[in-house]
Amino acid sequence: MTQMFLKRFLKRDVNSTSGVLFTKIELPGYDIAVPFICRKCGTCCMTYIPRFKAEDLMTISRYLKWPPADLIYRHTEGYLKRIRGKPEPCIFLKDQKLCRIYNHPLRPSDCRLYPFSYGGTDADCAAYLEHARVVEALLTNEKAFEIYDASFCPNPDVRLIPAAKWPEICRTLRLSNASRKMIRALLILNDVPLRSVLTCIRLNR
Repeated sequence: MTQMFLKRFLKRDVNSTSGVLFTKIELPGYDIAVPFICRKCGTCCMTYIPRFKAEDLMTISRYLKWPPADLIYRHTEGYLKRIRGKPEPCIFLKDQKLCRIYNHPLRPSDCRLYPFSYGGTDADCAAYLEHARVVEALLTNEKAFEIYDASFCPNPDVRLIPAAKWPEICRTLRLSNASRKMIRALLILNDVPLRSVLTCIRLNR
C-alpha cells in the first residue's frame, strides 16, 4: 500500500515536470536541483511582448489562422509600445491568461526561459518568489557552493543527494513554506530514494 502511494506521488507528470526550469546548487559532494514551477498566471505576459522575425510571425499566423497583416501590425505596435515604456499585454495572451503559442516551437526562448531570461528575478511573479525563497533556505548553512540557472549551467548533470541529507532538506523545505507542488517536483528532479519520500511528506504536512 505504501509503495503504491509513493509511486503515485512520484509519478512523472508531463505537464508539471517535463522540461522544467531549475536552479542547480553545487555543494561539496552533491547537487540540489530546485525547480521553477510556473503557475500560468499570465503576470509576466501582461507587460512583456517578445521580439519575432517577420517570417516566424508568418508561420505563427498560419498556425493560429490569424490574418498575417493583422498579426504583424499588432505585434509591431505592441513591441514599439514596450520599447517606449508603455507596455501592453502580449498579443498572444488569451482571456484565460494562457499563451496561444505556449507549445509552438517558435515560442521565443525569452518566454521559455522566464524568469531566468528576465535577469533571474521578477518581484511580480509569485512562482519566482517561492523558487528564490527555497533556494535561499537551502543555502542558509552552506559555506561552499556554486549556483547556476539550468539554462546557463555548463554541466546540467545533477549529482545524487546522499540519503542521510534528505531529512535536513525536508525540514528546510517545511521552514521555507514550499508548496506541495514544489516539493513533489524537487523530489522528482533529484531522484529521491523512495524511503526518503515519507520523511518529506511527514515533515511538510
